[in-house]
Amino acid sequence: MEGARPDVETAYPNYPNNYKAGWGYMLLTHFLPDGGNGTYTQIAMATDMEGNEVTLGSKTITADNAHAVKPFGAIDTPTQGGTASGKNFVNYGWALTPQPNMIPVDGSTINVVIDGVVKGHPIYNGFRSDIATLFPGYANTNGAIGYYYIDTTKLANGVHTIAWTVSDSGGNNDGIGSRYFTVINTEAGDQALEVRGQGSGVSDERRGEPPCSPVFDPCSPVFDPYSRSLAFDEIITVEIKELERVEINLPGPGVAPQAIWYEGYLVVGDRLRELPIGSALAKERGVFYWQPGPGFVGEYRLVFIEKDNDGQLTRKNIVVNIKPRH
Repeated sequence: MEGARPDVETAYPNYPNNYKAGWGYMLLTHFLPDGGNGTYTQIAMATDMEGNEVTLGSKTITADNAHAVKPFGAIDTPTQGGTASGKNFVNYGWALTPQPNMIPVDGSTINVVIDGVVKGHPIYNGFRSDIATLFPGYANTNGAIGYYYIDTTKLANGVHTIAWTVSDSGGNNDGIGSRYFTVINTEAGDQALEVRGQGSGVSDERRGEPPCSPVFDPCSPVFDPYSRSLAFDEIITVEIKELERVEINLPGPGVAPQAIWYEGYLVVGDRLRELPIGSALAKERGVFYWQPGPGFVGEYRLVFIEKDNDGQLTRKNIVVNIKPRH
């Protein structure tokens, strides 16, 4: 996935498609043999375009769904890596939670999250025979299905992330169905948020974009605290686990935004790139949202530029450290 592993890209600068080296897979362990109770071995293999094959490695995992307490489920549409278009694209999914708890049938504790932004709640409590047969005896067995209409014209054409977050009556919560999908519309709608980067002024010669930034000297380290063009703020570190959502108020907690606008970039080495896939920046309010998809793990250095009413530019350096879930 593009931009998922900037550390790998930096370590192997001369390899083709090095900015797409990261990958991930979200496994619903309930579908493993014996209902996902026992020890299993996962093996990852890669094949290149010339037919060369290599084993990347293997991991032994232990699953214990018999004693699980968190909600689980999956998203059916959009499909993994699939496409979506139009004002009323139907996002289908399902969710269950172990007894004795239940998920409210009005769907009020299920959030649809796109690029880190909560869009709303699905219509929940629909029946589907395959889910009812596979998972009998749950409080929501006969009403596990939900759906939500996505207006994809409010999203930029390109790759996005989607996930559901689910809470049950016992206060247990988890994210389900995290995946990537691509929006393709012939006419882009008005954007309430700038998804990822600004699309110009990002330093990346491979994609034919300008080799400079509108706010940085591209020949200077972007974390240089002695930059003459920008005021300097300290580096703020935020730590989350894989697939968790992050929301950062750039003006600071409880502080009303004084800026005219914000811009944001991902730092790769000493170069600036668009913000990561699955993120969104509310440029006028100064709020950064990110729902990292599968494959994003490690340290991500982000730079945000704030312009106030007097034209003063202030840089905010934020490091998001994504830890493995297990």
